[in-house]
Amino acid sequence: MKKNVDFFKELLSNRCAVSKKLLQNMQCDYFSIEQDNMGPAYIFEVRTRKIMQANQGFFALLKYSAEDVANLYVDNLIVVGQQELVNAIEGYLNPGLLQTPLRQYRCKDGDMLFIESTVQVGSIDNKQYIIVQMQDVTECQQIQNHLRLAAQVFDSASDGIVVTDIEGIIQFANPAFLQTTGYSLEEVLGQTMSLLKSGKHDKEFYENMWHLLKTSGQWKGEIWNKRKNGEIYPEGMVIDSIKNDLGNVTLYVGILRDLSERVKYDEQIKYQAYHDGLTGLANRRLFYEKIHDCVLMAKRYQHTVAIMFVDLDGFKSVNDNFGHDIGDLLLQEVGKRLQGCVRETDIVARMGGDEFTLILPEIVIKTDANKVAEDIRRVLHEPFVLNGFSIIISSSIGISIFPDDGDNEELLVKKADDAMYRAKQAGKNTYKVHGE
Repeated sequence: MKKNVDFFKELLSNRCAVSKKLLQNMQCDYFSIEQDNMGPAYIFEVRTRKIMQANQGFFALLKYSAEDVANLYVDNLIVVGQQELVNAIEGYLNPGLLQTPLRQYRCKDGDMLFIESTVQVGSIDNKQYIIVQMQDVTECQQIQNHLRLAAQVFDSASDGIVVTDIEGIIQFANPAFLQTTGYSLEEVLGQTMSLLKSGKHDKEFYENMWHLLKTSGQWKGEIWNKRKNGEIYPEGMVIDSIKNDLGNVTLYVGILRDLSERVKYDEQIKYQAYHDGLTGLANRRLFYEKIHDCVLMAKRYQHTVAIMFVDLDGFKSVNDNFGHDIGDLLLQEVGKRLQGCVRETDIVARMGGDEFTLILPEIVIKTDANKVAEDIRRVLHEPFVLNGFSIIISSSIGISIFPDDGDNEELLVKKADDAMYRAKQAGKNTYKVHGE
């Protein structure tokens, strides 16, 4: 028996420096692990995987007591599938010192630790034993996990992230940033953020940005940037200063969100709020806002403005005889013909039903409005061919003039409407000017 113990001591001392004092004596197949200069360690029997001996470092680390060892197995410690554990132990049975993979250990109270181990294999009385010396790397592993998680978040973030030095030179960028801008990582590294300048902001805008960043440590707002293909797009941006342990700024991190879809959505909502859904013309709300603005400008610069009210003659019979689908197509075509009769600066609106209005700002003489009204009367009386049907209608048009007929939008529209009814009373398919 003594011979076997001596052999085991010699085996350990020759093959592993950390095991020079692992074994001191043997009592009934139990080994005693010395405590001096030792980290946490334990010995288990290969066949049963039962823990035979453990030292104080082991108890302190995993929170077991010496009494617990009597009923403790490797399976209780290492968080791994049984077959994987069996395969690992079989891999240790080759002679020599082995560095094991990182393993997760379960403490007695349920806490989890990450452990790196060095193992030594030996045999006594035809039984194989493995001595495991443990090193707690939980804190290091947690840091690595946090870094790995941060890297995953960085790579998978839907917002663009860019890191620059204090001079604004790009050090790194995530895939979302590259996808949004259209550049590759190689193309942006070493470049400044001016690579994205759209030209829509003046020098003062960027000076204010840097001032806030340097005085408060952060800038956030909306900015227009430019993609590699030249497309200019809106972006929400937050830039934060990153300081070292001495409190000095070493990096800037920008988080950028492409606002193109939001802006398109906002524009769509705004368009729907101000435009007629059937014809795409300005609606009643936009018409009154525009006429208000035109009157203000006319008062300031002494311009003449004409307001027209156009009502379709016989539109009800179109709906009755051909159906509302044809009626809708007719209204759309009327809108197009009205737009063809005016300048780009003039405004055509649909007030509802078969009523349309026009604003002619800055006409030179009052009779210019008469010429436009005559053009409208003529083109609306020409046949409309809709789904194989030839439809002929006419229109009654009323005109009011600023400043002669009023100095506000309500009065001007009312007088144009009154003139339109006079045109209907005069036999339709004509126009009338208020006061004439």
